[in-house]
Amino acid sequence: MSGTGVRRVGELTARHPLATDAVFTLGVMVLGLPSVVGPHPAQVGASPWLLRLLQIGLTAPLLWRRRRPLAVCYAIAAVTVVQWLLPGGWLQGDIALLIAVYGVAVRTARSRLLPVIAVYEATAVLVAVRWQPADWPTALVLLTVAGGATVALGVAVRFRRAYLAALWDRAERMEVERDQRARLSAAAERARIAREMHDIITHNLSVMIGLADGARYSLRSTPERAEQAMEGVSDTGRQALGELRRLLHVLGEEEPTPGLGPQPGLAELDGLLDRVRDAGLPVELRTSGDPPNPSDPSDLTDLPAGLQLAVYRIAQEALTNTLKHGGRDATARVRLRSLPDAVDIEIVDTGRGERHRGSEGRGIAGMTERASAYGGTVEAGPHAGGGWRVRARLSIQPAGHGGAPTRSWE
Repeated sequence: MSGTGVRRVGELTARHPLATDAVFTLGVMVLGLPSVVGPHPAQVGASPWLLRLLQIGLTAPLLWRRRRPLAVCYAIAAVTVVQWLLPGGWLQGDIALLIAVYGVAVRTARSRLLPVIAVYEATAVLVAVRWQPADWPTALVLLTVAGGATVALGVAVRFRRAYLAALWDRAERMEVERDQRARLSAAAERARIAREMHDIITHNLSVMIGLADGARYSLRSTPERAEQAMEGVSDTGRQALGELRRLLHVLGEEEPTPGLGPQPGLAELDGLLDRVRDAGLPVELRTSGDPPNPSDPSDLTDLPAGLQLAVYRIAQEALTNTLKHGGRDATARVRLRSLPDAVDIEIVDTGRGERHRGSEGRGIAGMTERASAYGGTVEAGPHAGGGWRVRARLSIQPAGHGGAPTRSWE
């Protein structure tokens, strides 16, 4: 029988165990009919009806061999002893004792198997003496070998079933874990996309609003400035649209050639500040500390790309909040300081800091998430000299890689 056929038989047996046992028991009864019907040595000196009852007693208990293997084995052993104590000879239904022993070996623990082996061996002694009185030791060895092989086969099958069950359980658990990892990965990716979209949309819309307000104020007095402001609105909108397209390419599986544009870093920080200045917010940038490039202290682009993106987004979010809440006369200062194992960024504005305190949204939460990815923290609140202050320190090494992140502030 092929592997597929064996698997189908196993599935059928599992679905209908009682019917399977009934068919099996009937088959064993049919195989034992020659010893109770027609001329046979077992009929010498014994009633045919008694032999038939013994045949039924040997085979009928097999119907419960799955649910009560010990009871079935002891019952068949008792019928076997009775049968060999009566006049006559062996019955072909005696094979049921080996089947019962096999069932015990397959379905019970080894501690329960020892009494069954003792009962079988005692029965084997009686059978050997009655079957071959002249050479009963040889018959006993033959019966013992048959019983031992049956027990060994049953134990091997039980261990194999336990091994396969463990493999199936492990495979199911690994499948569940794989699905959980996929869901967690998808959730993390959705959160990342939401954070990136928040940064892109809020910043660029704030810049565009600032430019549009400036164009409206200068439309009559200085039309040239209004025209420049509207050009800035157009450029900012196109840039925002391009960033959104690059970001949303990760969601479009049907795109044959997805956009592979790099994420912004510290090299693009000057462009960010220029757009903020065009929107009407004067911004000053200061760099200091221990830069990765000693020949050019203002060059921090040798820092890890992920760290540069986090610093860029923190600065973008803080300046966007200043544009939204700082007021028309606000100014801002960005200080970027590189340390041997960390980067400090501080954004201070002169706007109306109390308006920030009541603001809601993902801004500060997004900055905190980005900083925590690099073992850092974010402080945001009113500045002692007025306005609003955001300060973050990010470790050069991402969280979970290397030593403990720097947490102290100068």
